[in-house]
Amino acid sequence: MSGQSGEETQTVLLISNVDFNDENGRAEKFSTRERLLRERGWELKLCYVNPTVWGVLIGVLRGLWLVRSADVVNSVCNPPHLHIVGGVVSKLGRKPWLAEFRDPLVTNPDVETGSVSERLRKYLESYILREANSVVWYDGIQLPENYFLNQYPDATNEKVCQLPPIGYEKEKFSQISPAEYESFSIVYAGSFYEGWIEPYTFIEGVGEYISSNPEADLDVFFYGDWNSEYDTAVEQAGVEESIHHHPFVPHEEIVKVMKGADALLYIGGADPENRRNLPSKLYDYIGAGRPIIAIVDLDFRVADLIREQGIGIVVPPESPEDVRDAIERIRNGDYRYDPVKGDELTRERSNAVYTDALDRLLTSE
Repeated sequence: MSGQSGEETQTVLLISNVDFNDENGRAEKFSTRERLLRERGWELKLCYVNPTVWGVLIGVLRGLWLVRSADVVNSVCNPPHLHIVGGVVSKLGRKPWLAEFRDPLVTNPDVETGSVSERLRKYLESYILREANSVVWYDGIQLPENYFLNQYPDATNEKVCQLPPIGYEKEKFSQISPAEYESFSIVYAGSFYEGWIEPYTFIEGVGEYISSNPEADLDVFFYGDWNSEYDTAVEQAGVEESIHHHPFVPHEEIVKVMKGADALLYIGGADPENRRNLPSKLYDYIGAGRPIIAIVDLDFRVADLIREQGIGIVVPPESPEDVRDAIERIRNGDYRYDPVKGDELTRERSNAVYTDALDRLLTSE
């Protein structure tokens, strides 16, 4: 019986290395999924797996115990080990298997071409496409268009399903009041990655802006990763009084912070391996409803989305002058924030398509 029918609650067993009580973005996303699934007649049960050798073995045993009261097994990568647990639990528990990709296995930019890791991932991916009852992935991860259909001739549109971009939780964002700032404020929320995504161009741009507007009352708040090298860059740019950094905070708090800002900062870099990526942080920015200053290659998919949606200014990497100009345009009103209306990029929409995939597994049995 379909979980959407409302006559009987169905259960999906989620194989994941995320504890819902963690204070991070992945935990928040699964907690949101749990609530949205319940609204459509499904319960979500977690099988936590520590992705170590012993953790995988324990995860299999835990999954075999929990799957007795589940209707579908849903494994989520990354890391890839989780699909191994999902496949074993599904086969031994005799329940349909939905394999979910939130990161690519073989085309992952962190995997070296020709390496042992790539060969193992290819084997695991082919096993998943052969054995899983359904394979889903989110639009926005770094997979080429129609990757599974092109790579695996036996795959069908009935088996592989691209989900809409994961999106932001519209209801939640609408209920949270924005923070209040006394100055013109810019917020960055998230991680940095050495040699790839780092704030140097933006820091220099803030320095350029302060030099051009010495009386400007500007504050920039970074929430997440930070290191001493960034402090040095701040000192060299002479913007110590304008740039402030804080540790990660709970999701509801960062939503409040983002909604109150005058602008939000996105840094995507110029690594061609990241060309197709649409990070989940971007959807939180969209949900906050504030203009985005995006420092990213102009030909990346993120840049296209921001321009198409009318939600910000795209700045090429290594161009502090363009950062300065973007801040100026937003502050003096030359830039018009004009987002496209609709629910295309909401968590509610992506979860509805995911739930439909669960429903099809039961109706096809």
